[in-house]
Amino acid sequence: MKLNLKDYAVNIITHKFLTSVTGKISDRAKRKFEKYGQEAAERLKVKEALKDSNLILRLGWSDEAVSYVRKITLALEEFKQVNPKAYTQFERIRGKHKDVRRAYIEFGGEVPDSYYIKVIKDIIPGINDKDAVVFYNRLKSADKILTKKGRGIQRLLLPE
Repeated sequence: MKLNLKDYAVNIITHKFLTSVTGKISDRAKRKFEKYGQEAAERLKVKEALKDSNLILRLGWSDEAVSYVRKITLALEEFKQVNPKAYTQFERIRGKHKDVRRAYIEFGGEVPDSYYIKVIKDIIPGINDKDAVVFYNRLKSADKILTKKGRGIQRLLLPE
C-alpha cells in the first residue's frame, strides 16, 4: 500500500521523536559505559581483581584494529594506481600503526534489577522511582522481543 503525504509526515515526525529521545538516552548511557570501562581497565591493568562476585570482568587484547586496516586494502590498491608517491608515504606511516593491539574488557553476569533502576535514574535526571521501574520493565520486554539469543560475555574495545 502506497502512503499518502500526510502518512509520510506523521512517520517522519514520530520516528524523529523516537530517535531523538532514545538517542539522548543512548548517548548518555554510552558515555558512562565507556567511562566506567576505561576506569575499570586502568584498575585491571594494575592487576586488581574482582573479588567475591559472580560477575565477569577481565582485560584482554584484540587484533580488531589490525583487521580493520586490512579491510581498506582494496581502496588503497586503487589509490596506489592514482598516486604512487603518496601511497608510498602512506604505507610508511601505516606500517607504524598496523600491528597495534588494543585492549578490551570482557564482562558479563547477572545484576539485580535495583542497579538498573539506579542507572536509569542517573541517566534520566528527575525520573521518579515508579517511572524508572516502568521504564526498565519496558526495556526488558523490548529486549526480549529484539534479542534473538542471550547476551553472554560481552566486550568493550578500549580506545587507543
